[in-house]
Order: sequence, then C-alpha cells, then structure tokens
Amino acid sequence: MLREALRPALLFIASLAVSLAACTTRQETNWPAAGGPNGSWQIDSVTAPVQWSVVRNEHIVWRTPLPEGGQSGIAVWGDRLFLTTLKAWPADAPKDAPKQSRSVTGFCLNTTTGAILWTIELPGRIDSPNLYAYSDSSSPTPLCDGEHVFFYNASGSVACYDLAGNRVWQREWTPWSTQDGYPFNKQFEPILAGDCVLNLEPLDASDPRAATHKGWNFLRALDKATGDTRFIADDATTAYNTPVLGRTKDGVPAVLHGRGGWHGVPETPIGLSLTSLAPGDAGKTLWRFVADTDQDGKQLKEPGTLGAPTWQALYVQHWDRDFAYWFVHNPVESHLVLDAQNGKVLRRQSIVDHVDWRRFDTKAGKYVLLADVNLRELSDPSPRMHFDTKTDVLYVHPAWHSNILVGDYHWFLCSTAHNRNGGGNASRPDKHGKAGPSHCVGRVNVRTGKVEYLEMPVDVERANGKADRFFYGTERRTSTLNSRGIDIVAEDRSRTDGWEIPAFWGSPIAVNGVVYFTTTLGITYALTANAAMLDEHALLAVNDLGPSGATWTLNSISYAGDRLFHRTLREVICIGDR
Repeated sequence: MLREALRPALLFIASLAVSLAACTTRQETNWPAAGGPNGSWQIDSVTAPVQWSVVRNEHIVWRTPLPEGGQSGIAVWGDRLFLTTLKAWPADAPKDAPKQSRSVTGFCLNTTTGAILWTIELPGRIDSPNLYAYSDSSSPTPLCDGEHVFFYNASGSVACYDLAGNRVWQREWTPWSTQDGYPFNKQFEPILAGDCVLNLEPLDASDPRAATHKGWNFLRALDKATGDTRFIADDATTAYNTPVLGRTKDGVPAVLHGRGGWHGVPETPIGLSLTSLAPGDAGKTLWRFVADTDQDGKQLKEPGTLGAPTWQALYVQHWDRDFAYWFVHNPVESHLVLDAQNGKVLRRQSIVDHVDWRRFDTKAGKYVLLADVNLRELSDPSPRMHFDTKTDVLYVHPAWHSNILVGDYHWFLCSTAHNRNGGGNASRPDKHGKAGPSHCVGRVNVRTGKVEYLEMPVDVERANGKADRFFYGTERRTSTLNSRGIDIVAEDRSRTDGWEIPAFWGSPIAVNGVVYFTTTLGITYALTANAAMLDEHALLAVNDLGPSGATWTLNSISYAGDRLFHRTLREVICIGDR
C-alpha cells in the first residue's frame, strides 16, 4: 500500500541515485562526533544514499558482525571508524545472572572493508542494565580529531588513544546511580570543542559545591592532550539532555544545554542555558531561560522549580544564530522559539490546535488529510491506542531525543499510546491524555508556526521476490539476540518497538536536505526536509537495517565519503554504492 503511494517518489530517487553515481566521486568528509562535523547533526552540499535494504542487500557495501551489542553512534575519520559495545557477555554465564555491565569495548574498523583493526577495553564504576531502552554504559559516541580518538563509558570513564590503538591518557569518575536514587538514564553525547572535549560529570568531592549538589551534573572541559580539567560550566545540565554546539551571531562558540526531567533530577533552575566556549569566558553563562509556569500555565511563585512532566530537557537542544527551540508539555503542548541572543521567549506555538494531520487509512490504502484541526477534538483510530472518547484525549508527546532542526523546520517523532503527561490539568480536568497522533513524524515551521503530522508505517516485512508488507497503527516487537545467539537484555521493554515506552532512539540526522529517523526495530525513515507539504511525497523511503522482528538498534546514523554508517545490536553496516 505504501509502495503504491510512494511509487513516483521512489522512481525519482532511483533515477537520481544513478545520476549521482555517474557524476560524483567519493568525498572524504569526516563525522568526528555524534553531532557531525559542526555539532548540529547535519551536513549539506554532499551526496548520500536515501534508499537501502539490508534484507535485500540493496546499497549495502559491507556488514561487520560485532561480538556484543551496544548503543554508541559512530565516529568516522578518513579510513577509520570508531564505536563502542558492552563488554562481551560470557556464553557460560548463569541464566539467573543480573543482565548488567559496567565495562565497554572500543572498536576501530576500516571504513573501506569493515575489517576490525583493533579494540580496547574501558572499565566503568557503576552498573547499567544491558541494552536498556533508555541508554547503557556504551551509549556515548566516540570522538575523533584526526590524531586521536576518545572513547567514553557512561559508567564512569573516558580514554584517549592514538589512531594505532595506543593509550595516551584515561580519566575515571563515579556517576550518579540507582544507589543514589537515580536511574541509569545518561543521554549526553561528548562534544569536540577546540582543544578540549566536553563531558558531563558530577562535581569532584573537593569542589566546595559538591556537598550541596547531590545528583547534579555539569559540563566539564577536558584538555585533549592530557585529560586535565580546563573548566566546569557555571550552570548544570540534566543527564537526560543532549547539548548542541554552535556559534552566536557575534561568532562566539557556545553550547546550549538544559535542566529538567523525570525521576526527580535535581539540577535547577529548570530551563536552558547558553554557555560560552570562548577563550577567557569558557564555562560562563551567556544567558539563562528559567521555566516560570506550572502545569496550568500559571506563573510559578518560584520560577525554575517545576520540571517534568511540564518542563522536560529530554531533547536534543537545537539552536542557530537567531533562535533556540524547546517544547513545553502543559497546559497545552507547545513549541517554544527563544531569542538566541538573550533567551527570551518570542513565540509559544500550540502543536495541538490548527494542525494538519495526514493519517493512513488501511482500508482505503491511502493517506487522508485532516486539515486545520484541533487534536483535542479528535480520536485516534489506531488499534494500538484503544482510544475511548469518553475518557481519553489526544496529547502530543514529542518523542525524547527524536528532534532535529533543518532550515525553517523543527522535526520530531510522536511517541504513541502512553499516558506520560502526568495527569490532568485545567485544560483537560476529566480526561486522560493519550500520546499521539499515533506513529507520526511531526514538524513545526519555526517562522510561520505551521504544524504538520504524517503517519509512518511502524514496520515493514521484506523478502526477495515478494512485495513489501507495511504495518500501520499496531504494536511490533523484536528479538534482542546478539550475533552469538545470546540474549543479554536486562528487561522486556527493550524488546518493544519503542513508540509507547518511549525509548531513547538515536537522534536523527540530516544530510543534504534529507532527514533520517531510526527506530528500535531498525526502520529508518528518509524524508525531504524542505518539502512544501508534509505528505506522502515527502516520505522518500522506509529503509531496513535487517529482518522484521530480528533487528534492534538505538543508534544515530553517521555520514562520511558519500556513505552512511549505521549499527545494530549485531553488526556495523556501511550503506552506499559499492
């Protein structure tokens, strides 16, 4: 059904791929960190694959099995590729052994052949659940500056190696853990910043603030050459948050980061901070936005004291020279546009009212447009929702870490069917909010405020010689066996499709105007970032990283040399023309 709807777009992409292959040569563009070469999670003026299939071996250059699963993104520099996995789980481990790890393995692969060149072991100090749907020890992406690679372990260590695999320095710390009352949710991605690398850590015990800041985390700059601390940011950062690197209108290098989340994260004031990385001012706060409203939209007596569910810093904290962006969940789910010069709110745009929603009618086999609607007044027919119009209302929960800014559009996925809005408020006192619209990608035009939603297929079954079978509106599950046939996953939530949990999917990226989103099932959606309308023609491809029901990933894609690099629980995959 989807293939018929997409046939014109797919034919165009196929012909375009042939043309590009004939007239371009491979560019050695590097992807040195999770956020890419400029920290914005995107790159322009290059070419990259749009459509592929591991199941059908279409546009797959090589695949390299990994001995154990992991969650890190991939750093690429020249002919070297870097990622981490959990330390290999013993095949003879007792069946009742806790599925937890604290050590990781760093890998260096050849980008041309996929051959594993060398590995290192990096210890940690606290346990994480294996392949936890909200991060584990292996979640941070390595960094590479062309001379050295920096491997991270979210359980408490970072190490610098030269490109031959020789260790230069190593640093260890003790992260906050379940013993301190905080779950293992550590979404921070390391950042390259001049001659420093940025990490997120608690304060040292010797710091005079440490005694009164239990559970707090701060951006810490480490000297690339020695690992010594160069500075610590004035303002704290919640471990759920993914800070983003950029430059102000005046050319000042800075990073935007946030505070606020679930499970009582303690950093205050709840809100955002733009922190300078300029020499002489590094670590100093340029501006601070303090969340000042409660769940009913009323002014707080003490601004900055109310966090989740109303204010959540569980997003990639995108910004540009003009604006910074965030979401607020109560009393009406809204998109915030802030002045990047001073942090003042310029627009608070509802993402519920006056929106366009294109949902897929499975009986008719086509998309249906609901134009300029208020989602509160509609029900969601998705069978997964079990929507009761007497007790339920739709509320929009932008999926955590699924957002990206490309041009004038702020994109995100919509988590589905859960009730994490934290209960009713003045706008819906007798109703339960149910997250939706189901399985949609959404976008906000940051200039005009236009909001659009397009339903995505949850999964696709593919086989050689057979038509694709797409699944809409239903729950899907997947296997979590590693490449050695061992299931090391700590809990059953990791075997879901991630839409209802909602899982910490890998952050999307954009390459030359195409946005790529990947979900737990190994499904990668490719969409035209600047499409005039968010309709079926904007959906360029639904790609797979392996068979339906047997593929698992929580990772972002990386780009280098006209190719994409991705990884699953079982393997690393190079996508492109052979």
